[in-house]
Parts: sequence; C-alpha cells; structure tokens
Amino acid sequence: MKATTFRIAALLVPVTLMQVFLMPNLSILHVSPDALAVLVGFTAISAGRNTSMLTGFIGGMLMGILTGQMGLLMLAGTIGGFMAALFQIPEECHATQSLKTRRFFLASTLCSFTSSTIMTAGLNPLALSPAYRIAVLGGIGAILTLLLAIAARVLFMKKSFAD
Repeated sequence: MKATTFRIAALLVPVTLMQVFLMPNLSILHVSPDALAVLVGFTAISAGRNTSMLTGFIGGMLMGILTGQMGLLMLAGTIGGFMAALFQIPEECHATQSLKTRRFFLASTLCSFTSSTIMTAGLNPLALSPAYRIAVLGGIGAILTLLLAIAARVLFMKKSFAD
C-alpha cells in the first residue's frame, strides 16, 4: 500500500471525531463545515476513486456510530466520495501543483454539497422545501467546507499531493 493510504487511515478517526464534536460549534443556520469532506477530497486527488469512496463510507460509518444515524451517513459519505473522485487526475497526466490544488478544492466542495444535501433530505423530508435544502443548506455547507479546505491546504499541506 502507498504511504498516502496509511496517512489517510491515520487521519480518519481524528477527523471524524473533530467533525462530530468540534465542527457543530462553527455552524451557520445549523450547517457546519464538513471536515470529513476535506479528507475525502484529499483522498480523491491523491489516492483515487476506490479509496475515496471507502474513506467516505468508513468515515460515514464512524460518524453514524457516534451520532446514531449510521445508514444515512454511510450513504452520504460513499456518494460524496464518488462525487469527489470525479476530479481525480490520472497518473499518466503530469499535472501541475496548482491544478491539483484547484481539483482538491472542487472535490472537497462537491463532496460536502452532495453529502449535506443527502443528510438534510434524509433528516427533514417534509419540513423544508427541496429548493431550500439544496440551495441554502447544501450551499452553505459547501462554502464553509471550501473555507476549511483552503485553511487545511495553507496550514497542513505545504508540500505536494504526491508521496
């Protein structure tokens, strides 16, 4: 296994705990940034589609164990991982670091938007209109996650996405 896969596995539990216990304190309109989506976005760019879907699934399962919404969170994490993997750069394309960074931001944002839309649809099926859920709650979650991804890139990912 690649060193990147071990790094992702080592980060999965702390990021999930941070998502469950710390991120709700940063919420706007009861929507918080998705730290797990940032990890899944990093996984999609650095380790590929299958690993990002597995990261989303396991992260969703861990969050489900901690919050009691296991099925919905596993589904949201897996679909979010798949959506983030759409921005994967094939290995034969020698992409520049700035392209990888932009794709990391897009992957994290799309993963957050997808998973937060699934979560709000599953938790409040009748309370909110679909347009409000998608545009406002999904959009706010995606913007907050984008800001978190930018902070993570500046603070923790100073080198490159490669091993």
